[in-house]
Amino acid sequence: MAKRKGRSSRSNKRSRPPTKRQYPRTARLNSLIQQIVANYFNNVNDEELDFFTITGVSVDNDLNRARVFISNLEDDPDEELLESLAEHRIPIQSEINAQSHLRKTPEVTFEFDPAIAEGARIDEILSVMDRSSDEEVDG
Repeated sequence: MAKRKGRSSRSNKRSRPPTKRQYPRTARLNSLIQQIVANYFNNVNDEELDFFTITGVSVDNDLNRARVFISNLEDDPDEELLESLAEHRIPIQSEINAQSHLRKTPEVTFEFDPAIAEGARIDEILSVMDRSSDEEVDG
């Protein structure tokens, strides 16, 4: 039986080796972009930026947009903080491009994390329920 030159007995489809990654690409990108943005703000001295925390990043599946979620110590969202952060959008996108080697750099937007407000709302509801159950037991 003669061997064919240049062809294998397997099909022409390229098979990828199995990956050991346990989470999807967008989750890895979310983590990577959160690290890049946090490192960027650690190195920037901008007095307009008050204390804030980057709570998470959500990258769209098509990599068009990266939503960076933030929170601050105040109860009310600070629109001035969002404006100051937006001024740093272009350099942040440059950092993401330089460090991530993505074919397409997502547009970065900053938003206050809705989970913080929702958590505060749930705490308030639970405390009202706790107070009302204490009153029923006492009354």
